Amino acid sequence: MFKTNGKGSAVRLAMSVVTLAVLAGCSSPAERKMANRGFEYEDARLEGRAFLIPAGLQTPAFNSEFNIPALPESSREGPLGADVDVRPPAQLLTVVPGSQVVTNAAEPTVAFYALSTGQNVQDDTWAFLMNFLAKYKVTTERLDREGGVLETGWFDNTMALDGWGEEDDDYQIRQRYLFTLSPDNQRHAMNMSVRVIDHEEKLDGDTSTSLSPAEAKRYATRALNQFSLYYDKELKAREQHRSSDGMGLQLGLDNNDLSAWIADGSFDQVWRRLNQILPGYGFIIKDTQQSLGWIDVEYDEPGSDFWQSKGGEPFKLEEEKYRFQLGEMAGGKTSITLFDKDKKPVSSGVISQMYISLSEAFAKAQADQAAAQ
Repeated sequence: MFKTNGKGSAVRLAMSVVTLAVLAGCSSPAERKMANRGFEYEDARLEGRAFLIPAGLQTPAFNSEFNIPALPESSREGPLGADVDVRPPAQLLTVVPGSQVVTNAAEPTVAFYALSTGQNVQDDTWAFLMNFLAKYKVTTERLDREGGVLETGWFDNTMALDGWGEEDDDYQIRQRYLFTLSPDNQRHAMNMSVRVIDHEEKLDGDTSTSLSPAEAKRYATRALNQFSLYYDKELKAREQHRSSDGMGLQLGLDNNDLSAWIADGSFDQVWRRLNQILPGYGFIIKDTQQSLGWIDVEYDEPGSDFWQSKGGEPFKLEEEKYRFQLGEMAGGKTSITLFDKDKKPVSSGVISQMYISLSEAFAKAQADQAAAQ
């Protein structure tokens, strides 16, 4: 019934990405991939000494049950020693609410789902991608929305790549990417895949353009993670902007058929707006639990001068503790139900009387409310 709070997880994931980028600047690119101890073990050889039987003792019986089989030649392929990349595997982040990693995809792929019936997730994903590239001053070399592909220009020494500081002249890296976007109309989602199409790395004057499949996947994953963080930031900025505008409020019934106020806004928008409004009407916020959708308050009735300035009637509430309960509803609306200290719903008459003042407060922009208070 109520919306869960994913903000803490998103912050922790974002901080992890930043922390890794900062730590990356403490060593060279090669050193970050390499184990920090010696590789003398590569010169080690198995000594096949004969089993010596002391004189006077019988030779014990032997069997081959615990013999270690010889390694096949195919197992000797692949990196050894200093060539082994010891960094943890790259992992896609699902910081955008409702996003999901597409498993078994040939390239790193994330599905971004529409968060409401009014969101055009295809338009949003394309727009966010182009603005994401602009943020890093990356050009768009080829754009085919009908074909679902966008080919980028060069990313140069950015956080989206290796996290290496631009002031380091000894090491330079740049890459070009191919973003593939495919709509999933049945699930109201947009799938995005990323692939490295060009790579150039310079260290101490030496240039390399080779990139192993594992490294290419790591870079593509990092770029997609950076885009997901940008996508999430843009969604939150949009929600914040909407919550600062006027919001409609009507009388109605919540999902449990209790008298309630029905706000024309998403859970997050109404949550922020209600927390802004309540202190201005004598409600002292004591505790909140956004994941469960409730706000515990204590009512301290304002004086007659306050109501005169507001041009409204006093609330018919005792100076007691109350709980405002928010619930998500269909059509992008949110219900607000008021309960008394005994967790019983406040009467419909009080809800109707309070509606007059609260609906005016919800209809005002945030700036107007601040000026009035």
